[in-house]
Amino acid sequence: METFLNNKKVSVSVFVLLIIISCYFVVKTVSEVRDIDNKGDKQVNTITVSGKGEVTAVSDIASLYVNLNKEGKTAKEAQDLLNTEITKVLKYLKDQKIADKDIKSEYGGLNPKYSYEQPTCFTYPCPTRDPKIIGYTASQSITIKIREVDSASEIRTGLAGVGVTDISGPTFGIDDEEGFKDQARSKAILDAREKAKVLAGELGVRLGHVVSFNESNGGGYPMYAAKAMMADSVSASAPAPTLPKGENKITSDVNITYEIK
Repeated sequence: METFLNNKKVSVSVFVLLIIISCYFVVKTVSEVRDIDNKGDKQVNTITVSGKGEVTAVSDIASLYVNLNKEGKTAKEAQDLLNTEITKVLKYLKDQKIADKDIKSEYGGLNPKYSYEQPTCFTYPCPTRDPKIIGYTASQSITIKIREVDSASEIRTGLAGVGVTDISGPTFGIDDEEGFKDQARSKAILDAREKAKVLAGELGVRLGHVVSFNESNGGGYPMYAAKAMMADSVSASAPAPTLPKGENKITSDVNITYEIK
């Protein structure tokens, strides 16, 4: 009997202890929830400023876009003629020290040519004929990157001299534009930071952490040359002019939001 009473007392003690522990965790949880709610309701005071950065750089790359087209009565004839033309172009570019990595094939195709002639019609309804294949056109587009930008016009003239009649460019730009974008962004951030310091001083507050940041990058603005000359208009006695490269303007616009205290 005595053992039974002792066991009962232990059980009651354990039960009471469990209730006390449960109440403790309930109170703690409610307190933490209230703290979270209070923090969520607390508004953070901020100011937002904009900054602008700009750098200029002289073009160090020129690009030409060449489109080759050859026609033949059969697909093989058209492709063979095109292959001969491509070989001449690549040989010329190699002679001009243009690296293989700077010659990129953009698009190539082989397409049939159709005749849509219809017979003379004296009755109704008029009879029709299916389109007839009368030949094929083989095409290939090539982009050429020229690192010696002053020779761009000369190379364009040379391509026309080997029979290329469809040339666009040169367009001038910057080969490694990312470095200049980084410089422009750094200037924009510094501009925004200085504006924020001035504004904080005028408002009588202190700047805290950056709350948000976004950037719009203007990129570069290359100059574009006139349309390429056709092969039959090139004179061997007329030297190719050196085209002006101009400058590229790279800009960055940022918006930064600071916490204020």
